[in-house]
Amino acid sequence: MRLILVMAIALSVSVSARAQDYKSNLESMIIGYIQPAFQEFASSTQSLPTAVETVCLDANETAGLEFQQVFSETVHDFGRIHFLRFGPLLDQDRLSRLAFLPDPRGIGSRQLRKLYANKDKDALNAAGLAKKSVAVQGLTALELIAFDKTGEVRLGKSDENSEFTCDYALAIARNIHTIAIALEADWANPDGFKDILLTPGGNDARFQTSKEAIESVFNALVTGLIVVRDQDLLPALGTSEEKAKPRRFPFSRSGNGVIFLSSELQGIEQSLSSLNLQSLTPQDFIWIFDTLNFEFGNAQKILAQLNPPLRKSFGQGDSYKLVSVLAITVKSIRDTVALELAGALDLAGGFNALDGD
Repeated sequence: MRLILVMAIALSVSVSARAQDYKSNLESMIIGYIQPAFQEFASSTQSLPTAVETVCLDANETAGLEFQQVFSETVHDFGRIHFLRFGPLLDQDRLSRLAFLPDPRGIGSRQLRKLYANKDKDALNAAGLAKKSVAVQGLTALELIAFDKTGEVRLGKSDENSEFTCDYALAIARNIHTIAIALEADWANPDGFKDILLTPGGNDARFQTSKEAIESVFNALVTGLIVVRDQDLLPALGTSEEKAKPRRFPFSRSGNGVIFLSSELQGIEQSLSSLNLQSLTPQDFIWIFDTLNFEFGNAQKILAQLNPPLRKSFGQGDSYKLVSVLAITVKSIRDTVALELAGALDLAGGFNALDGD
């Protein structure tokens, strides 16, 4: 049925739509969403080194709560850029350096054990850490050393590794902020990737037309939806409620699973909205935007019904059913964007950047 609909949409697209210049749409997204989102991420990461230093100086309840809050804010703001898998975020492997996700085989934990066994001094400063494996550099590594399995802050608590852990945590926090500042600067640079998107056909061979540029951005949003469902939700759901794996929710160790999922979906929705695609959409398909608003709203309502931390609450009450419905909802959003909206706009929307299909 969807195939028939997509074919019908494609036939209805005019020659003028195919030749559309999308520069203003891309500029709207850059100014309206991308630049502010990276500015917010840089701002939240600025507080992270101080929060680490404070809790390591005196691991009292207030310092622990402050660190927990700053970490949560950073995770939230990271979720709002996580899906922007093009340009600066992919340069220098920054996305993986900020968070090694997904990690189903526990590579991060294994590499951390090795790092601790060797008391690797090169990991105790941001410059040295930046040269190491991406699995030990970012938020996922910081979460593993700063929180225990129950979600309590253990950073600063006295043990045989406490001094090493605090120095290492500070290096991670500074490394994250350094990357965040570079990302903000790259998107602000008028001669950077922003210029490549807005003036295709120049010396950079990535985009020859504005349509190619917007398709790259559009596909990143589709890929983001695929990530939410296939990497963030389905592994945690497992094959049944009895075989659910709540630890597979991103940032579940620190109790930030719901925050991260909500911010990812919110970011994708706001990015899509910032493209201002309604004016380019044939009138017969304007219903798509109402459908998307409804489905994104439903997704947030479902998330609001979940009780963090998911490691403790998942499986209780209707939580498993709610996440199952959320996975279906995200799949529906993805299909609406990749098939109906892409077809209405004559964009290549079904490309999955994760596997090249």
